[in-house]
Amino acid sequence: MKKLALGLLLAASSLVNAETFFKDQSLTLLQGNDYELGDNERVVVTYEYLSVHDWGDVFGFVDRLIDQNNGDAETYIEVSPNFNLMTFESGLVNSVKLATTWEMNETDDQFLLGLGAGLNLPGFSNFSVSAYQRFNDSGEDNQQVTFVWGLPFNIAGQDFMFDGFWDFETDLKDTTSSNFTPQLKWDMAKLVGYDNKLYVGVEYVMWNDKFHVEGVDENNVNLLLKAHF
Repeated sequence: MKKLALGLLLAASSLVNAETFFKDQSLTLLQGNDYELGDNERVVVTYEYLSVHDWGDVFGFVDRLIDQNNGDAETYIEVSPNFNLMTFESGLVNSVKLATTWEMNETDDQFLLGLGAGLNLPGFSNFSVSAYQRFNDSGEDNQQVTFVWGLPFNIAGQDFMFDGFWDFETDLKDTTSSNFTPQLKWDMAKLVGYDNKLYVGVEYVMWNDKFHVEGVDENNVNLLLKAHF
């Protein structure tokens, strides 16, 4: 399965010279005090990349998680190439895609393969739902449904964004797992003269049975600073 994951990533990389409609990168700094499993106080530095092409899109991120009490650190990476199967000019559904994700940490890898759909919902800059079969390094596989959204809005001339994701995994280790992580942030770029989006806000993590550990429920508010470039 890792060979299939690598093959899809290489296929995506071979297509990056196709027509590109949109490209974005960002760095995010998060700080929270209510993490479960390991140090409860952490700083997370995240690099994110998104590009949209005529063949589909690529989203990826790298998290560097730094424990504040003992100084330990770890890295987590996800890369998600999605390939257009059908696109639509109008209607509720704007695209149907072959959806893939490769999850990587310092001990194991997971590969996700499924179908995704982009939806046209009033007010949303993006809204998608994907259903995956998960192929886990443990040898015990399960399924996942992921919702991703972005909802920009304006109050008194100020730009805000409410975005995030919700992952729901089916049974693994005799538990399901749900990770709902929205962000609410204000774009302060105009105030400081930054020529791209510069967000300050909060991220809330509601993670039930974290990593499928029964009874480990995380409710964690992180302070957020995010710069796009």
